[in-house]
Amino acid sequence: MEEQQQNRINLVLALHNHQPEGNFHDVFLQAFNNAYEPFIRELEAFPEIKVVLHYSGILFRWLQENRPDFMERLRRLVAVGQVEMMGGAFFEPILVMIPDEDKIGQINKQSEFIRENFEVDAKGAWLAERVWEPHLARPLNQAGIRYTVLDDAHFHNVGFSEKETLRYYVTEEEGAPLSIFPISEKLRYMIPFAEPEQTIEYLRVMATPEGERVVVLADDGEKFGSWPGTLELIYQDGWLKRFFQLLRDNSQWLNVTTFSEYMERVPAAGRVYLPAGSYREMMEWSGGFWRNFFVRYPESNQIHKKMLYAGKKIALLPEGEAKKKATDLLWSGQCNCAYWHGVFGGIYLNFLRSTLYSRLIAAENLADRALHSDDTWMELEMVDYNFDGAEEILLNGPDLGVVISPKEGGSLLELDFKPRNFNLLDTLSRRPESYHCNIFELAGSQCADNEVKTIHHITRVKEAGLENLLTYDNYRRASLIDHFFAPETTFEQFSAGNSEIEVGDFVNKPYNVVEAASENGLARVVLSRNGDVRGCGGSARVKVEKTIGYMSTSREISYSYRLENLSDMPLISRFAVEFNINFLAGSAPDRYYNFPGYFGDRLLNSKGEVKKVQEFGMVDEWQGIATYFQFSRDADVWRQPLETVSQSEGGMERVYQGSSIFPSWTVNLAPQEPWTISFTQKVDGMSKEVD
Repeated sequence: MEEQQQNRINLVLALHNHQPEGNFHDVFLQAFNNAYEPFIRELEAFPEIKVVLHYSGILFRWLQENRPDFMERLRRLVAVGQVEMMGGAFFEPILVMIPDEDKIGQINKQSEFIRENFEVDAKGAWLAERVWEPHLARPLNQAGIRYTVLDDAHFHNVGFSEKETLRYYVTEEEGAPLSIFPISEKLRYMIPFAEPEQTIEYLRVMATPEGERVVVLADDGEKFGSWPGTLELIYQDGWLKRFFQLLRDNSQWLNVTTFSEYMERVPAAGRVYLPAGSYREMMEWSGGFWRNFFVRYPESNQIHKKMLYAGKKIALLPEGEAKKKATDLLWSGQCNCAYWHGVFGGIYLNFLRSTLYSRLIAAENLADRALHSDDTWMELEMVDYNFDGAEEILLNGPDLGVVISPKEGGSLLELDFKPRNFNLLDTLSRRPESYHCNIFELAGSQCADNEVKTIHHITRVKEAGLENLLTYDNYRRASLIDHFFAPETTFEQFSAGNSEIEVGDFVNKPYNVVEAASENGLARVVLSRNGDVRGCGGSARVKVEKTIGYMSTSREISYSYRLENLSDMPLISRFAVEFNINFLAGSAPDRYYNFPGYFGDRLLNSKGEVKKVQEFGMVDEWQGIATYFQFSRDADVWRQPLETVSQSEGGMERVYQGSSIFPSWTVNLAPQEPWTISFTQKVDGMSKEVD
């Protein structure tokens, strides 16, 4: 018994608190009421318990504006040494995905905020999602950071034992050192999901006579009240109070400390060089390497490459207020949450993606207006914008920005309406996710297990019938996508998702660039492809040529098609052009279709067919945006919602990702005979709805 009492150990409790850029005020408020404030309230009752706290700059700003009294409580805790403030990148980006200049700039912004508000220097940095690549040591060091924390899985991957991960180590990049503390995965799963006594017993077993070991819990602060079931467990049932009481009762051998205090007393255990990685679950979701999300989700890659492109424009600006404001918008568009998907909604949450686009469009717009002297400018650029090995065509004017991909069916990947900083084509394709395999056994029932689990193990469905939405796309749901269907195809057959109705080979296939030019404020892009269309007598060779035009002084894009039957057999087919437009809410009454003379369901998640349409629109009163189409030939317009099934903290749910619109025409082409159609799409602003 005497020997057991002589053994000692150190414990660091570090909480990372964050809300995504663009998250709803009510979500911030709920997290504050359920997790952030109650934790500090319990901590204040145990002044001898020290913790390390990290708040993202996004959350700090919200707290400053909405809960200044809470900020004052934090200042008092920092002043008496009970809390060590950990820094990081202000807008919580995955550091490896942004340029080094932005890494250092964002870290400095966070450090300056902490210095101004808490009168201390941040010595450590939280890495968003603990995503690590070896080169990070250098920019972190250059930003004045002495240490960071990474999961012990990083260390186990290079041969460290569990006991060897109970110290910190030094790495370097080009001679720039950085200390790294391993995070205990064992504690990450025990706290707060196991009884507090189990944590104490584990620490007792790991204690040594020398007392040099340190066990680190560094995890999301939201697990202390915001995760499902944890509010009741931690506060109502008293888990946290019991845990703090046990730490107090065992303080003779269990030293609850901070990273900086521990580093002052105990030297590093040696050198370490860690490969790229993250926590174990993230490695599973990403396929082993975080940047794989840019491959798995082209929509994520699109946002990321827009961020890089906007950053290059901002770099051309002279130093001053315009550049400072544009840089801040750029950095806020680097917030990590909508760039990936795991157990949380992430990229599946359309409002988070839209927020990133909003910030990046605004940043690019500031740069463009500073770089151009009037409001009639037009840019046309051919560049490998999304780094897929093929050039995209970028059209940019004062009000609209367009990205065209000849490689992907001559489709539109982006349509930015700059007066509202909004990308109308911000949709998400339907693709299989690993958790979809569970949905059939969960369909129509709720999880009956009331045991509080770690967020990674929570599985339930939010509504019955989700299994009926598990339809997957075999192409990217962009816009200006060319389809050929059998002439007798009905809307019901189309809506059933039967891929057999497609009789052409133009979807997602490369188009040739015939012309891409801009003159006197008018941009003109001509694309063509010769492909095959199956008919009742066999396959016909068909040439599709489409022209995209944009005048810089207008808010209108013109589209014209010329179809030519190159074969020696007649062809009858239904030709359709697909658009996918996302106004963020399918069932909101202030967002709707406008078909003149049509009195059926107009909501954006409605489905059906409207025949002989000369013009129609989509209206978003909430954001003050409308887009209108006008056709030179009457069109039959098919429409249906684009909806995905994704997993979030509360379970699997339906998410509206946009509305799919297919204006179509029956074409009867004799051999060598052309057929033409032209139409326009206007995007305009309107008075925004007042809350």
